[in-house]
This record gives sequence, C-alpha cells and structure tokens, in this order.
Amino acid sequence: MNPKTGAKYLTLMCGATMASLAVASEATERPNVLFIMCDDMGYGDLGCYGQRLIDTPHIDSLARSGILFTQAYAGSPVSAPSRACFMTGQHSGHTAVRGNREYWVDSPKVKYGNCYDYSRVGQEPYDSRHIILPEIMKDNGYTTGMFGKWAGGYEGSESTPDRRGIDEFFGYICQFQAHLYYPNFLNRYSKSLGDTAVVREVMEQNVQHPMYGDDYRLRKQYSADIIHSRAMQWIDRQTPRQPFFGILTYTLPHAELAQPADSLVAKYKRRFFNDRTWGGDEGSRYNPVEHTHAQFAAMISRLDAYVGEIVALLKRKGLYDNTIVIFTSDNGPHEEGGADPEFFGRDGKLRGLKRQCLEGGIRVPFIVSWHGKQRPGR
Repeated sequence: MNPKTGAKYLTLMCGATMASLAVASEATERPNVLFIMCDDMGYGDLGCYGQRLIDTPHIDSLARSGILFTQAYAGSPVSAPSRACFMTGQHSGHTAVRGNREYWVDSPKVKYGNCYDYSRVGQEPYDSRHIILPEIMKDNGYTTGMFGKWAGGYEGSESTPDRRGIDEFFGYICQFQAHLYYPNFLNRYSKSLGDTAVVREVMEQNVQHPMYGDDYRLRKQYSADIIHSRAMQWIDRQTPRQPFFGILTYTLPHAELAQPADSLVAKYKRRFFNDRTWGGDEGSRYNPVEHTHAQFAAMISRLDAYVGEIVALLKRKGLYDNTIVIFTSDNGPHEEGGADPEFFGRDGKLRGLKRQCLEGGIRVPFIVSWHGKQRPGR
C-alpha cells in the first residue's frame, strides 16, 4: 500500500490489519491500538486537510508525525453500516447492517425524572455468525474497551458490547440517542462496577429539565466530555505488560450543535461575529441553536483537544512509542441540526455529503501514527 497515494477501501482493510498485528508476535512485543472514529467529519474539516477556519493543532501534529491518507474511504455514507464494515471487515453488500434501521420506534416509554424516553433503544444487530474485530483482539490476548457510539445492536439483543468482545463500554448503544448531547441516560458495561450486561446510567441532573426548548440549556451533564473522561480513565489503567485495543467512537461533530459555553465557544463567537441561527427539529432531537458556525467549529476543536489529551496521557504513562493511534471518520459531513458544510468547505471541494455515495459522502480523513516505527508521509 503506497502511503503517497493513500489507500482506497482503507476503512474495510484496517480491521484485518489490526487483527494481523494481534497474532504477529508475542504479547510483550504487540503494539497497543487506539482507533478513534469521530462522527460525520468531512474530508476538509481538519487543518492538515486544508481547513483554514477551525484550529486543530493536536490532530495536525498527529498527522505530521504519522501518515496522512488522501484516498481513504468509509464503508458507507451513513453511520451504522460504515461502522459495521469496520467491525466485520466486510463491505456493505455482505455485512448484515446495511442501513440505520431503528429498534426503538414501537417500544413503550419509561419515565426518568421529568422526562420520558424509550424502554428499548438501538439499531440492527451485527450478525452473530460474523466474528467482529474486538472478539478477534480479545481472543489474541488484548484488553478491549469501547467509548462512544456502538450502533451495532439494540439493548437486550445478541449483539451488545458485553456479548461481542468488549471488556468495558461507556457511551450510546443507540445512535438516535446520540442526537442529544445532554441525554437522559448513557449505556455502560463495566465488570469492575459489577455489571453482568449493558445497563443504563441515568444522567440525574439532566432529567430534571426538558429535552427540548429553552430550558434544555439547564442540563449540565455533557455526554461528549463524560465519555472522553471514561475513556481517559480506562487508558490510564493500562500498563506496558498487557496489550490493549481501544475503540473511541466519539460523537463529535455530529448534530446537535450543543456544548458547554466555555472558552472554545467564546473564541469562535468572536471569530464568526456575524453568525447564523437555526430553529430546531424536535422530532429529530435537535434543539434550536444560535451561532451555528461558532458551535460547530468549537465541536471540532473540542475533539482535537481530546486527541491531544490522549496523546499526552500515553506519553506520560510510557505507552506512546508502542501504541498505534488511528484517527478517522465514519462518513462525510452532514447538514442536520443547523450545520453548514459549505461555509467551512467541509467536503474538501469534493462532490456530495453524508447519505450520498459520492466522494464527499464516503471519502474521509484517515491518519495513522506509530511513533518511531513509521516514517511520516502521505
């Protein structure tokens, strides 16, 4: 595979590559692997891919020290089937998950605080006859963890993280639930906490306030930060004696455009002073938003800060030189929730967006860094 020209179908192939690494050598020599897949990031969203309006210094640094691929393709232009291609190593014509089929639509609702939510959530399960990547890695001696979006089965199905090779999970089983960055609950599987299956962890502060409207802003438990914190805690528990495989499927920068009103948002409000507003879509769980450009840019920079914190932690623990860090997206940029890909040139001047089988819908950023083990390039 020539890094100067990139690699077509790389998202399909990376699973087989990591599986090969798992069996290539003795455990003491095996590299750790962190696979970071963000949500709906366009080919042109990062500085290293030509973005000029959004600051991404940490991911850009990862690209400079590693290999930046210019022809990497997601397995599908939408989330669940794209992730299924990564997990199974199959293209979307063979994997059982071929769309964003939902399993919550007809389920009864349950009450959390002052809110109601579905009693069963999730998407089409991975076929139990198809072995998936975490199972391969676990069978070959790796500790496995996943933090972010699952989208490979519904609650109670045969395909939940605890049943598919994941030692520890925290995040969203259901990608529809991920439309709320201040959700009613997140899903968890942790043996150390006594879990025997995936459970719900209720966001007790959030559920005291409505899911839509002005008072939604009173919710304070921000899922992206919480998920990142759990991922960092998991990485911090790893040691050089035991190889680990982490899948960090962060939901940023998927809609909705929502996050804490911190210095990142303030910076971009100053940068994009004459900004837009968007009226919301309650059925899709996208709340109204002011300063849409500032909110989106801050979400990208927030994700970049997460990557910087991960790399710093790996270095501090002496794990960085033996850890392969991979960064990519599940598909191209979206227009939902007030997003404006044209303003940022998010498709990198490619034709098409998310949901379209055109270059802009499936061509994604892809960066691989293994410090000291590979020559930087593209």
